[in-house]
Amino acid sequence: MKIKAKTLSTIVAALIGTASINAFSADKPLYRGYKHGNHFYTTDVVEMLNAKASGGYEYQGVTVTLVEYGDADAHKAFYRLYNKDAGPAGNHFYTTDVVEALNIKSLGYVYEKSEGYTTKSTAKTIYRGYHSELDNHFYTTDVVEMLNATASGGYIYQKEEGHGK
Repeated sequence: MKIKAKTLSTIVAALIGTASINAFSADKPLYRGYKHGNHFYTTDVVEMLNAKASGGYEYQGVTVTLVEYGDADAHKAFYRLYNKDAGPAGNHFYTTDVVEALNIKSLGYVYEKSEGYTTKSTAKTIYRGYHSELDNHFYTTDVVEMLNATASGGYIYQKEEGHGK
């Protein structure tokens, strides 16, 4: 049975809980999963489905929407790096700062990919926090969520990573 791409996109979007078909074109939703003190972010819907199904991650929704390289609103790449020895089960690290990405490689992180690009427009600010005991970074556009994470979740606010939709 042959399934059309748009139908398949609709099915995948329904599985994840994303209603917008446009998210599969130029916009890149950054999905967030959580497992045992570890946050995982990806713009790859299949990767998030696999993290949920076989990796034990609880899907928490879309953190922010990034854009592709050719988008007129594209600003800085949102780099993803990974260290299998960091934290209880390895750790992903995300940054828009190329120097920071290069420096963290000295701590055992390897570059995996760019998840997309932040935007020049400032619709939603991406905040980054860090939990030293869990060796985990937390990214959100929700100010209240970041305040709660720093007030009672053990996170320390680090910086703004840029903006998204």
